[in-house]
Amino acid sequence: MIQKKTLLFTYDFPHSKSVDFIFQCVKKNIKIDAIVAASYKKINKPKSLFNFHKHNATLEHPKDLAVQFNIPYFNYDHNSSETKSIIKELEINFGIIAGARILKKNVITKFSYGVLNIHPGLLPYSRGLDSILWAVHNNKKLGVTAHLINEKVDLGKLVLQQIFKPIKSDTIFDIYNKIYKMQIDLLPFAYNLIPSKFDFQILNSDNYNTYMTEENQKETLKKLKHYIANYSKN
Repeated sequence: MIQKKTLLFTYDFPHSKSVDFIFQCVKKNIKIDAIVAASYKKINKPKSLFNFHKHNATLEHPKDLAVQFNIPYFNYDHNSSETKSIIKELEINFGIIAGARILKKNVITKFSYGVLNIHPGLLPYSRGLDSILWAVHNNKKLGVTAHLINEKVDLGKLVLQQIFKPIKSDTIFDIYNKIYKMQIDLLPFAYNLIPSKFDFQILNSDNYNTYMTEENQKETLKKLKHYIANYSKN
């Protein structure tokens, strides 16, 4: 069997998922053959009422971890010709997303085993941004999905899913943190299904979420108690 040679997509700044995926790969003996880290880009989005990322300033930089664990590290745009050259030169055949914008098709198709993403929502019904908030707002089940991406937002091939069940004392921050931990924990299980499993279900949906407006965030918070009461019983 051909061995996976893995490229990890991260951000080139302290970023929770980038850092925690590196640690999880090292802990679970998932060999990272290269890291390609994209620089920070400012994004215009509505004001968030929930500071889910308040600890990022205290995180280690992914580059420092790459040095610590002897992983080749490159600071390039993920869709750049330089990234494609790295994939070719290092004979990379598998990708994992720990932090990335939308990858273009001509990058995704360079990976013969595909590119794995762990999404904080149950695809294809919780595509896009602010997926946890939108699930609560629309009274949909929460969970985590591992999938092999295509060029469309949060679609591709379903690898593995795990449903999240809240408890009555959960706050929105508790839910976010628990689902975040589920993403980290799901990574090695999903990784080990590739390429041993090939009958992946195709994910299809025409709908996806954008960033939630401040008004909708306030409405979501009002719905949280009822949402938890409903889903903690199921």
